[in-house]
Amino acid sequence: MSLITYHRWGNGPEVLVAFHGIGQSHQIYQSWAESLGTLYTIYAFDLPFHGANTHTSDEAFSKAQWQAQFKEFLTQQSIEDFSIVGFSMGGRFALATLEGFASRIRHVFLLAPDGIRESPYYTLAVRNTVSRSIFKYTIFHVSWLMKLAQWLGRVKLIHPSTMRFALWMLDSPEKRTRVYHSWIAFRHLRFSPHSLIHLLNQQAIPVQFFMGEFDRMMPPELVNHLCDQVPTASRIILRCGHNHLIQHTAEYLQRKKLQA
Repeated sequence: MSLITYHRWGNGPEVLVAFHGIGQSHQIYQSWAESLGTLYTIYAFDLPFHGANTHTSDEAFSKAQWQAQFKEFLTQQSIEDFSIVGFSMGGRFALATLEGFASRIRHVFLLAPDGIRESPYYTLAVRNTVSRSIFKYTIFHVSWLMKLAQWLGRVKLIHPSTMRFALWMLDSPEKRTRVYHSWIAFRHLRFSPHSLIHLLNQQAIPVQFFMGEFDRMMPPELVNHLCDQVPTASRIILRCGHNHLIQHTAEYLQRKKLQA
């Protein structure tokens, strides 16, 4: 069972491994290749069920399985040390990689990362057989859920941007299938904030959190506690929402590169 599919960009002296969000592919990091390709050689991964990754089983895989295959990738590419970037759901893969290879990681970029604090909706959907069955029925019989989301938006119990994102993620059978399989298969990629804080402090790894000022999915305050506890961590808030954070972060890093 292969979990590793990637595209290589750039010719920089440092290696950067990139993980996209749900519903995307490695292509979302093309702006990073254009902006930072002379600084980094970028390996942009396709998550399982996305892009060119033909992984088809929704059986949950463990962190150990991911780390074993990633170690094989590092050996094949003769990579000694590297940096990582993870956006949204890709944050779970970035954090699983961090846990397994902390001593080899130079820098961590986390963009509105999932996995720092798990959504109670996600926990409810995937944690046991009964809830997963209900989630499966719901995701494939989505018309009532769409109506509920629209009603919640009208009565202002859901922010309009969150509602638009949810509706976009579920507006076709292909997207619903991808969301279902991803949520189920990725459910063991879970992280203890206390353990993450200890690991980052032990290894003194620089970590930058990039958060969108208008992001209601992953608001900036999500990472406050971790930043307060890790001296090498910093938080940068960019004037954008969730979906444009990868592009805005690339532009920010390019400006910093030009100023250096």
